[in-house]
Amino acid sequence: MTKRERIGAAAAAVGIVCLALSLAYVVLRRAEVDRGVDLELAQSVSADFGARVEELLKPYLKAQPGVRVRVTYRPRAAEEGLSGARGAHLVLRPFEPAEADKVAPLFAADYAVLAYDRSRVAEPPASFPDLVTQALALKAKGDVGYGLALPEETHPLLPFFSDVFWPAAPTREAKATAKEVFSLLGDLRFTYGLSPHACTSDCAARLLAEGQVPFAVLGEWRIPELRRALGERLGLAPLPSLSRGGPPLRSVGRTYGVERAPALKDREASAADGVVAYLRGEGQKRVFAALGKLPLAEPPGAADGAVEAPAPAQMEQERALRAPAVSAAWASVRAMEAALAPLWVEFADGRIGAEGAARALVETVLAIDSSEGVNEQ
Repeated sequence: MTKRERIGAAAAAVGIVCLALSLAYVVLRRAEVDRGVDLELAQSVSADFGARVEELLKPYLKAQPGVRVRVTYRPRAAEEGLSGARGAHLVLRPFEPAEADKVAPLFAADYAVLAYDRSRVAEPPASFPDLVTQALALKAKGDVGYGLALPEETHPLLPFFSDVFWPAAPTREAKATAKEVFSLLGDLRFTYGLSPHACTSDCAARLLAEGQVPFAVLGEWRIPELRRALGERLGLAPLPSLSRGGPPLRSVGRTYGVERAPALKDREASAADGVVAYLRGEGQKRVFAALGKLPLAEPPGAADGAVEAPAPAQMEQERALRAPAVSAAWASVRAMEAALAPLWVEFADGRIGAEGAARALVETVLAIDSSEGVNEQ
């Protein structure tokens, strides 16, 4: 073979190798595209909430067959965000107002409502004196065993003491407010016998579902199970005021949203951005139906009337949510619960009266370092 022929053969071989490598690259890229993108969305609500999130995402994933989202439960993400859900591409977690620029707002949660049985109560009471009047009448007729199911865990009790920890009135009135609250709660239990002793949230929900009480103070997360149990008999209203003509109790809630991890590969980042865009837009239409939660943003077309009117159940739940609420950092809420818990045990056991409990609670609040944000909103 001449030198020229050897050079030609070598060039041809190089060309064949380059063609083969190009074809292999194309095949591999096509296989990668066909394989799609797998994302993890870590939610921090509860172990059984993942199925609801999957239901929310169904329309989007059906339109994006190359994207798959695995929903996991990462409770640490509630407090630690992305660092509490390492490896996740998206995190569903509570967020503070200052974080709204990096979190896609999704729904409101953790607030308390007055749930009632429509078969026994025509109109929800505007004040607790009105509630007591209605409950005593129903109990006297023998229709119910108790008048109000009130969970004795600290979180459901927070709205009663919101003006003590996050005063809307001057601080000097905190002791009088605390005494009024303890007196009301004591009357419900000891004077009127309307509230069962040591009733948990599970107990309160069960009593209402079984028709043993006309009213219950419950967290909004109980609403789906109550709807299944009571159907159209379930009524929801904002928490009543302590006294007739007074302001309604302010609930303590949280806002939840979805945050995307910052350092993602191109295709993962694009897919994750698509999920966030869906949740900010069209997904808002399905938040209530899929999650049983109230959406934080109006869905596309709501402003010009292009969206169907909300269902009556959603409108009623919205009215309960739109009531005045406490906007407090979660560190403040935890400090409040820690201050209330031991005093409530003493009071519920009858070892301390309303005046003594009120004085001790206010002293405890004032002793807490303001750096913890207890008295900041």
